[in-house]
Amino acid sequence: MDTTLVTVTLLSMAMAAALSVIVWRMLRDERQRSEARVTALTAMASSPGKPAPAPDRRPAAIDLPIRQAPAVVSAPLFAEPEHSSPWGHRFAVMAGVALVLASAILFALTANNGKGAPRPAAAGAPSVTGQTAGLGDAQPRVGLELLSLRDSRQPGALTITGLVQNPHGGSLLSRVTVTAYAFDDKGAFLASGRALIDVTSLAPGDESPFVVSVPVTETVARYRIGFRTEDGRVISHIDKRQQGPIAANW
Repeated sequence: MDTTLVTVTLLSMAMAAALSVIVWRMLRDERQRSEARVTALTAMASSPGKPAPAPDRRPAAIDLPIRQAPAVVSAPLFAEPEHSSPWGHRFAVMAGVALVLASAILFALTANNGKGAPRPAAAGAPSVTGQTAGLGDAQPRVGLELLSLRDSRQPGALTITGLVQNPHGGSLLSRVTVTAYAFDDKGAFLASGRALIDVTSLAPGDESPFVVSVPVTETVARYRIGFRTEDGRVISHIDKRQQGPIAANW
């Protein structure tokens, strides 16, 4: 789309420049022709033909000088007035119309590009679900109950262990994946890890432990966990833990 916009802009500028050159040359030629006509008429008017002298009827003995009649400049009575060529104004109007059309096309392409382009996601921001319901679900579903959660730090990794239960009113869950996200003290995302819970098929009322490791070397201030089904849908969970010191990491 950017290449199209640049091409349309360059074509519009080239068209406007070409039309401007054509109009300028036509106006220049018309001005030269007008000046040439004015020069020719001025030259013709400044050198009129002299009238023939009248015959001398006086006696020959009297030698008097013969006066010549003053020169009379005759102006053309039926000369057609000069009119400037209308093509200069016509080409100027054509150039203006072309520029307006090119601007309208460029504006339309820019508007379509702005509407169709998706907004970029913020860099480094993970898709943290936490305790929210599944994004693909029409209504929130009762998913898992988080019974316990603990963490331990090893060189180059953060290990999180916990226990979840499928509520008695829930449905059968298979191959549930747990995902952990680690953040620093400023809330910036550091790293993530994922793993399957220990029980592959979790029936209503069943419990399953899980262990997930996050490869991170920076200082972790807090972390979050989320659960997904086998097909990638988010599973909402309810925190049923006893509130203790570990809750500060949630």
